[in-house]
Amino acid sequence: MKVFNKTKRVIALFILTISVLSASAQCKNVAKEAIRKLAPYTHTGGVSTTTLVLGEPSQVHLSFYKGLNYKIQVSTESQLGTVNFRIVDEDNVEIYNSKTGKSDSFEFYSNSSQELVLEIVSDDKAKQGCAVVVVGMQVPKSNSIRNL
Repeated sequence: MKVFNKTKRVIALFILTISVLSASAQCKNVAKEAIRKLAPYTHTGGVSTTTLVLGEPSQVHLSFYKGLNYKIQVSTESQLGTVNFRIVDEDNVEIYNSKTGKSDSFEFYSNSSQELVLEIVSDDKAKQGCAVVVVGMQVPKSNSIRNL
């Protein structure tokens, strides 16, 4: 009887390990696609991943520096369905909402060094899955300064 219980535990652990590895691989594919969508911006190197569960919002804090153009790209697993995100500043003033903007990215010029909060939520409260946020940057083009 004890051998049977140990076998069940080993099988359960094996199934759990396989499902975790599969979810991790899926999230990596979502991240690769998000980075591709940043073009022509240069990826800053950071990848923020979060798991959206049962319609609960998830927050990602992002830092930006003065004098650069930025693109924030949000990508998710297709199984999540419609996912919305909004960006707020440190005073909780909404800067962008994907429900009205109808885009999975947001581009802007940063007038100051600042931290923004991105809140992501899935419309389908019964689903869960991976969401990825990546940031791209580029130096603004200016005709008055010579590029050397």
